[in-house]
Amino acid sequence: MTDHGTPDGSAPAVRERDYLINVYQPKKYDDGSMSIVSADGCWVTTAGGHRMLDLHGQHMCLGVGHRHPRLVAALHQAVDGLDYAADFVAHEGKTRAAKLLIEQTMTTDWAGGVRFVSSGSEGTEMAMLIARLYTNRPIIVTRDLGFHGWTAAASAATGVASRRNVFTTESGEVRPVPSPHAPYPAAPAPLCGSCPLNQSYPNCKDADGTLACVTATERVFRSVGVEQIAGFITEIWHGAGAFLPPDEYVPQIRELTSRLGILWIDDESIGGPARTGHWWAFQHYGVNPDIVTMAKGLTSAAVPAGACVVSREISDFMDSGWWAHGSTFSGHPLACAAIVANLEIILDENLVERAGELGRFVEPRLQSMVERHPSVSGFTGRGLLWGIELVKDPATGERWVPADRRHNQAVDGPIEFSPGGFVAHECAMRGVLLFNYSPNTVTIAPPLLITEEELEIGLTAIDEALDQLDKQMP
Repeated sequence: MTDHGTPDGSAPAVRERDYLINVYQPKKYDDGSMSIVSADGCWVTTAGGHRMLDLHGQHMCLGVGHRHPRLVAALHQAVDGLDYAADFVAHEGKTRAAKLLIEQTMTTDWAGGVRFVSSGSEGTEMAMLIARLYTNRPIIVTRDLGFHGWTAAASAATGVASRRNVFTTESGEVRPVPSPHAPYPAAPAPLCGSCPLNQSYPNCKDADGTLACVTATERVFRSVGVEQIAGFITEIWHGAGAFLPPDEYVPQIRELTSRLGILWIDDESIGGPARTGHWWAFQHYGVNPDIVTMAKGLTSAAVPAGACVVSREISDFMDSGWWAHGSTFSGHPLACAAIVANLEIILDENLVERAGELGRFVEPRLQSMVERHPSVSGFTGRGLLWGIELVKDPATGERWVPADRRHNQAVDGPIEFSPGGFVAHECAMRGVLLFNYSPNTVTIAPPLLITEEELEIGLTAIDEALDQLDKQMP
């Protein structure tokens, strides 16, 4: 077969990415060193022949790892079967996927129905549409430092300005992508490590035990107008922010939204399934949301898919009428096959419990890093989802990048030194892939099938990288 890359049929002299619109860095700086040619389990192999431990699961997406045999087999079978069915047509794969989600992963009978979508961003859009439709109210309130997707409404609900579709030229010009949606009203982030309200946990509670950030959230609701608010969207695990709120926060937010008649939308695109040691992060707190969105690990990222699960009350309302809403790829047979296979693997291999057990292996290692490295101020997380906080001066808590998660290049200028990026680079030099989002943090989110031995490799690399970061301190 002739290769049409050049007139004589010889191998093309250009890289594949020469034809793509790149993200994260201009093409002129892309040397192809991170081009992945194969992957298996918890490991990826680059075009340069380097085998790397994937300790971040490719944007925290991988549940059962790369190329799990059962998931691969299910996709092959699906390709040989039904190729497509429109979203108003039933098929066995969609029914099985919905049944597994509702009956097996929700653990209680609060959930009434699911709408399949193609991504986490689309799941956010779907949740907002349903909330507005059900309540007949227009406003969605979000939260500072949250990230909910790249589409128009999802981007408006993103509280990290630097992640809200921002384009930066080589000359330093910063262009936020114009959107018809202004950023939504935002409640304060429950970030105890660097409280936006200048409080100190647990001394931030009032006489009734209510957290200051929850009290401030109620003030935001009342300032906006409770009767105008359809829903409050949160992440329990902040993906881009890389932190977990205090244990009291989630039950108090559930009480607040229930008392005021506001729907609680829980974005679990990163928190589940199984990653935190429960199917979903909200299950650690003994409460249920009104709407929960999911993606990424729902198919272990083998096929693009997401879902929006709603309460029985909302489902009954939706069943009472006809909604003129269509989605070309909702419930696609290939996506549903991946959902079914992925969830069945998690069930059969007890990966929910396994994530909790491995979390108990990771936690003391991270605590040891806090005690031995002056550059580490703390960590947060559970199961196989962790964030490490990095500081410039442990005595004062001064951070390398003062604006921290709120750094905005348009206002603050370019980051001269990112400790999180430095640690990720040092880990890569040691054969461990570790992504960095916020400048003063690094996150850990490996595949659920990772072994203790593989975790030890990754944690050792982080430990050694922190040795090097300590040397960068003033």
